[in-house]
Amino acid sequence: MSTWRLSITSRGTAERLRISVPSVFEEILHLREKGYVKKLGKSVELTEEGRKALNYYRKAHRVIETLLVRSGVDKAKACELSAKFDVTVPAEVIEALYEYLGKPKECPHGNPIP
Repeated sequence: MSTWRLSITSRGTAERLRISVPSVFEEILHLREKGYVKKLGKSVELTEEGRKALNYYRKAHRVIETLLVRSGVDKAKACELSAKFDVTVPAEVIEALYEYLGKPKECPHGNPIP
């Protein structure tokens, strides 16, 4: 099993995500409360529960994105639209869509669907 550590600074994360440094800190606290990450010195490590959640969110995003592209939406727009609600769709809906789409191996951008 691989270990996932974030080795970028709060400032770097804030700049990349275009949010404030305090917002980065606050979100790390939320993720820690959910059991998704643990702090190790200056780094943050994804827990097993965090890995499962990440894979679910990746799958949700990529399945919705695939559905939108197959419905005629351009790839970039499908990605943008999917990001607006992919984390709110229940797992059973994502699984039903995944089955309906024929269990695609990858999203329209070529990324694997977990």
